[in-house]
Amino acid sequence: MEQGSLSAAARALALSQPTVRRQIETLETQVGARLFTRASNGLSPTPMALDLLPLAQSVTSEAEAFARAASGAAGAKQGTVRLTASRVLAVHCLPLLLPALHAKAPGITIELTATDQTENMARRAADIALRVVPPVQEALVAQKLPPIRLGLFATAGLARTLTNARLTTVPFISDDRTRQIEAGLEALGHPVPRQIVLRSDDALVQIAAIQTGLGVGICQVAVAERMGLVRMFATVETTLPCYLVMHEDQAQIARIRTVFDHFAQRLPEHL
Repeated sequence: MEQGSLSAAARALALSQPTVRRQIETLETQVGARLFTRASNGLSPTPMALDLLPLAQSVTSEAEAFARAASGAAGAKQGTVRLTASRVLAVHCLPLLLPALHAKAPGITIELTATDQTENMARRAADIALRVVPPVQEALVAQKLPPIRLGLFATAGLARTLTNARLTTVPFISDDRTRQIEAGLEALGHPVPRQIVLRSDDALVQIAAIQTGLGVGICQVAVAERMGLVRMFATVETTLPCYLVMHEDQAQIARIRTVFDHFAQRLPEHL
């Protein structure tokens, strides 16, 4: 269900497709119900499979957490630590901190999940999460970081051609199905751009398009400045809250605490 097809699942598990099919058939025998039916595009999950998926993901998360816990002694700065962060933060911010972390604790291996979905920390989906929403689950330790500033940017070349241009007329890069960017501009009292040249719900795609000079788009101020992009419409700015989170049970595990403290200290200068 996560990979989208039987063959993709086999590749992800490093197993043969017949082996994965047999395992599915065995599981169906054990639960006494069909989990997949054949469809034109492969296998389609049944309502039973949809109901069981969150529980299966919980079991997987716990098993992975078990393996991480066994990768090093609680008092040793070695072993595996899994991080989760939004795709933009995972690509443009966190890697900047990893060389210094490796120099400080070379025995720690980082597993980094780049996702815009909020991972369930209570189910041990990750040891540490970097979030842009306040944590609501109980038993979490959260370090509030400086807010992430967002603004509108363009390449220097494009910016030179847009002198005195209005927001409504510049070539603009926006989101697609969610339409949050345009709604956000309107909520802040700014006019909605009318010359949309690209729509994508993927923030990394938006940033890549800005870098090509295609149009003006939204980007984290710190990220844009590192890329050499030029600020447009300086009055247009908003912020996102930022929290570094871990489960309270993990706070005394040396390798996790080391990573958490390192990020808490160094992340603010890169946000």
